This record gives sequence, C-alpha cells and structure tokens, in this order.
Amino acid sequence: MNSLVVLFFASNVLAALLLGVKFVRQSDPVFKYFGIGLLFDALAFAMWTIGYTNPNLLLSFVTYGAIAFLISLIVFLYVSLSKASASTRLWVTVLGAAMIAGIFFVGRYSVNLAYISPEGFLFFNLTPLVQMLYVFALAFTFVPLIQLVASKFEAPHSTLVRYGFIGQMVGGIMLITSTDAQVLYITGWIIGTIYLVLWVDLLFNRKAWLTR
Repeated sequence: MNSLVVLFFASNVLAALLLGVKFVRQSDPVFKYFGIGLLFDALAFAMWTIGYTNPNLLLSFVTYGAIAFLISLIVFLYVSLSKASASTRLWVTVLGAAMIAGIFFVGRYSVNLAYISPEGFLFFNLTPLVQMLYVFALAFTFVPLIQLVASKFEAPHSTLVRYGFIGQMVGGIMLITSTDAQVLYITGWIIGTIYLVLWVDLLFNRKAWLTR
C-alpha cells in the first residue's frame, strides 16, 4: 500500500465533500445541483479508498465508486441544461442517463479487472473503448457545467472556478487513461494543489460568493 495514494484518495473525499456541501447550501439551483454532483464524487472516492485499503473488496468497491461517479455525471448533465425548456431538459437527461448506464455495463463486463500495482497505484484497467466512453461522457457533461457555474461568479473568482475545475477534469482524465507512475504522481499533486486553492477561495472567502 502506498501512503501517498491513500492520502490522495482521502484528500479528494474531503475536498469534494466540503466543496459540495458549500455549493448545496447556496440558494441558486445551479449551485445546489453542482454541489450534489460533487457529493456523489466524494462518495465515489470514498468507495475507491475503501477498496484500495481492503484489497479483498477491491473489485466490488471499484464498481460502487464507478456507479457513484456516473450518477454525478447525470446530475451534472441535468443542471447544465438549466437554460433549456423543461421538456428538452427532461428528455436529454433521460437519454444521457441511458447512455451513461450503457457505459457502466460495457465497462462492468469488459475483460479487464482493476488492480493495485507493485508501486501501490490503483489502476482501473479500463479497455481503450471504455476509456474513450468515460472521457467523452465526462467532457460532454462537465465542460458546459463549468462554464455555467463560473459565469455566476464575479471576477477573479469566476476565472478560478472555471480553470480550477477544468484542471480537475483533465486530472480525472489522466487518472482514467495513464499508467505511468511519474505522470500519476504529478497529476495527484496538481489535483491536490487546485483543490487547496479552491478551498481557500470558496470556503474561507465570503466575497467569492457575491454572484452576478
């Protein structure tokens, strides 16, 4: 077991949890749903942490974490459509949920299994097809939402939110696709640093929440 990997997963649970709670407490529905999505992400990392620290339960908790993560994408898709008509929002969300469910089943029944490397890294070991599906789903749901959420903040907080969460998304893609130890270490430090900056601004700076 790699203590830095444990620290990385635990810090992601805490970061997503605290930011999620902060967004959920806001009156704006976009913020509320964005916070709910972040809370599902916190749950996903919690499941992966449990699986990592209990290798006998690894495959089950990787699956539970994947379910929580994919649910967060459905929530993100729903809130990103807040400016669409009610019927459009409903049908696009239903279609998106069906596609995300398809991604889960394709990934669930692919031949590759998650494992912990000798260096102590957790690899989801997704096939190239499943990696592609996850990346497309993450980009299509999260990118429009980042722009929407950031647009509600005043500068310079809007810039921090926009590029901070873009950085987190890119980091997530690297965790899905990369198997290089050095790249994963660097990605982990980048993700942790971005979360720290977001914490300082959004959790401890009341002026950041003076929205447009």
